[in-house]
Amino acid sequence: MKLKKYICFIFIVVTLLNTTSCGKKSLNITYKNGYPDLKGKHLVVYVASRDEVGKSLLELFKEKTGCTYEYMRMPTEKGVERVRLEKKYPKADIFMGGSCDAHEMMKEEKLSERYISENYSEIQEQYKDKKGYWTGIEIEPLSIAINKDRWEKEFALKGIKIPKNYEDLLNPIYKGEIVMPDPKTSGTAYTMIASLMQTLGKNKALRLLKGIKSNVGKFTINGYTPAQKVGTGEYLIGINFLGDQLLVKKSGFNIISNIPNNAGWNIDAVSKIKNGPNGDIGNLFIDFCTSKEVGNTLKKISMGMPTRSDIKIKENMDFYKLNIYKEYDFTEAGNKREDLMKIWDNLN
Repeated sequence: MKLKKYICFIFIVVTLLNTTSCGKKSLNITYKNGYPDLKGKHLVVYVASRDEVGKSLLELFKEKTGCTYEYMRMPTEKGVERVRLEKKYPKADIFMGGSCDAHEMMKEEKLSERYISENYSEIQEQYKDKKGYWTGIEIEPLSIAINKDRWEKEFALKGIKIPKNYEDLLNPIYKGEIVMPDPKTSGTAYTMIASLMQTLGKNKALRLLKGIKSNVGKFTINGYTPAQKVGTGEYLIGINFLGDQLLVKKSGFNIISNIPNNAGWNIDAVSKIKNGPNGDIGNLFIDFCTSKEVGNTLKKISMGMPTRSDIKIKENMDFYKLNIYKEYDFTEAGNKREDLMKIWDNLN
């Protein structure tokens, strides 16, 4: 009887140890210059972040570790749908970027698996999943982009104030002059819809969304394109994340960015896809993405605000000084996606 209890006790201890390891299986690896030696290893990543971000981080990971990689860039919703379709036989190890509600959906649908990064404690509490299913690497708010050259030539003399809030976009003069992502494919646009519903309530949000939708001249597949089209002057006004707009501005295009009052925002996160083909190599990539080195790298290439507490924040990207809706609930946004998309589709 005592032997049986002892065996049962050992079984429980082993089980608990496996659980607290959060899926991090033992890897027989060595370290060189502080980085794991992953020569001969491979990683597959679905990237919903801007291509500059995904490619840069993967190249740096390869440079530091020797791990080869392949990635596919796609809009958030298409990425999640692909992971969903591949659930029985996953083809990728990591889902990177996109809107945070998508990572919440993956968690709820058991498409991702729990992993507590070695850098988890360095990530500020509000920018990571408390159960460890996703970890944020940067933050950015939604913003309204305006082509300054076109504004001054075509609109400034009409006595209209430059758009600063969503309400300003209801003016009929902007009919066909607005470009924004399609919420059916882009997490950027869905963030706008979900955040307006949370801040304004259903009735006020519907009025605003209906008016904006009627003035939109083009819906793009991904969230980055609107900033590009405003930069070139194809459209006067765009709606997407501030980081996209700052990157376009950095490239030499004359655009103005105005963050609306109580704007929605996003945590650019990484999740480990459940049962990915390359096992715990995904864990090491998440460790890498949440490191201080990568946080400082992101400041240079992405224009977002790092989630680590030990990285100095740029003045124009200080989350705490921006007039945004800080209580935005990503879990609620993820759970209500189907209902909100039906509402959006019926707005005419």
